[in-house]
Amino acid sequence: MQESGQGGAATKPVRGGTLVTTVASEPVPGAYFTGRPGNIFWSRNVLEPLLLLDDSGKEIPLLATDWSLSQENRVFTATLREGVKFHSGRPFTADDVVFSLEREMAGDGLASLKGAMEGWQVKATGKHTVTIESPRPLQEIVTSILDVTPIIDRETYRGLEDGSEVIGTGPFLWSEYRAGTDLVMKRNGSYWEDGLPYLDGVEVTVIKDSTAQLAALRSGRVQIANGLSTEDAKTIVDDSTYLLNAHHGLLYGVAFDVTQPPFDDVDLRHAVAYAIDRDRINNQVMGGLAGTSALPWSEDVTGYPKDLAGTYSYQPDKARQLVEKAGARGTSLQIDLHNLPVPRKIYEILARNLSDVGLRPSPRELSIADFEPQRSAGKLGPAYLIWSATAGLPPALMLDALAELRPEGNTQGYRDAEYQRLAQALIDSPDESATASRLRDLSQKMLDDAVFLPYAYTPLTDVQTSSVRDMVTGRYGRLMRAAYLAK
Repeated sequence: MQESGQGGAATKPVRGGTLVTTVASEPVPGAYFTGRPGNIFWSRNVLEPLLLLDDSGKEIPLLATDWSLSQENRVFTATLREGVKFHSGRPFTADDVVFSLEREMAGDGLASLKGAMEGWQVKATGKHTVTIESPRPLQEIVTSILDVTPIIDRETYRGLEDGSEVIGTGPFLWSEYRAGTDLVMKRNGSYWEDGLPYLDGVEVTVIKDSTAQLAALRSGRVQIANGLSTEDAKTIVDDSTYLLNAHHGLLYGVAFDVTQPPFDDVDLRHAVAYAIDRDRINNQVMGGLAGTSALPWSEDVTGYPKDLAGTYSYQPDKARQLVEKAGARGTSLQIDLHNLPVPRKIYEILARNLSDVGLRPSPRELSIADFEPQRSAGKLGPAYLIWSATAGLPPALMLDALAELRPEGNTQGYRDAEYQRLAQALIDSPDESATASRLRDLSQKMLDDAVFLPYAYTPLTDVQTSSVRDMVTGRYGRLMRAAYLAK
């Protein structure tokens, strides 16, 4: 299996055909301001953002043709594409951008980054010009926020909640939708770029079982599968008929409630940090594809402090000493987790690690529907396992997007004035040099306090047949406007 975002050798684009995809997580049209995995095949093809960041970080212009920063990086100005129409026929203007960003700041569409937009003033300074004024520097965050912000139709946006009416500017029209089952998109014959799209349509089918996804891929019933387990993906790793798209993905870690025993004791948190066998988690659960680090940041972010990443290497003897120092030998620990295969496998390894150093862990499994509200309300147990699609975000954005890192209102009851100061300093960084220095200071503080312990970050992967060509892989979706099926 090749590793690629394009597919096969260069060929002349072919018109026609329907691309059939499958996802393990069902599409949710109401979650339009998030990176929900089930939305990756439709959200950038029916709706469009101003720009898209591909898997290499390259900025691809879509509804904006040009943009710039000024006034110490606190003012962002975008020039919008002219001649664009919504699927309803209404012209796209700067007012639609203002409306969409204001809805995101208000928390619509399960907005995941609204906190990072606090204080923004968004103005239409011309029919096709938009200006964002911010109290904080924007250079590290603005394109990432715009990448996750599709432009919605202010006249019909309420139909997004249940999928009854989904109107965008994209290369495909929302045609049929059956919640939890499938959706069908048809070619937009009036798309703003002449000649595109090449495909007649795209279908998205929900197949939650990885083995069933693999069978559908092998049979030719689908051309792209998103949701294969590492084990199933590896069964076709040597087959040149298939290609692997690997891109920024999931961050895994354990978080602690620091307001009550036993994890109000930093020595015990350090003990857990040294007890975790990250390499075993990577090899036995992630198929060797994960990065292992004690830091939550991606290695390619500005100023990544690489020398700090291995601070908490696997040292069970040191962990035992810290357990004794904390007077915690034999302490029972409840660990909350999602009732899904990967968290269960991680827990099994973590439980052995903790038992080996003198602790007595026990699991409490919760459905996503139960886990996430309790997490948001800070009502999970003394320790809990999370996975989050925030891997690869700029650190200044992660401080808002990942609840466990928030300087204020985090989920662990962690209130520390120095952490808040360092986090705000990073958010306010005026340039790359300051960002590198401030990220290092904040990272060291996080390691010292050990309130959230990352143990793996994994790429998200799609497996596709080699017939799929010129699909662009972005962080929050696959761009199909120039994709085609080679004969």
